[in-house]
Amino acid sequence: MLEGWTTILLVGIILAMLLFFMSRRISRKALFLTSTLLSLVCVGIIIYSIEGVGGWEGMGLGVFTLSGFLGIWIGTIMGLLIKNKHVN
Repeated sequence: MLEGWTTILLVGIILAMLLFFMSRRISRKALFLTSTLLSLVCVGIIIYSIEGVGGWEGMGLGVFTLSGFLGIWIGTIMGLLIKNKHVN
């Protein structure tokens, strides 16, 4: 049905779930540090895909990494919102 998009979407979903469950186990500072470091890695890979790889292969790598980037921050935000509701 989605053909090539399935793996791209799965990466984002898996990273979102990973960060969501990790947010329940670690402190807020550690969660932001982890999310920031993973985001910097994603930005570096996106820059590499544009400059180093180029073409359609670079675009595919960039979209794949962008999905991971969005998954990281969606999982982080969801984890923090759920964690705040349990605290109050």
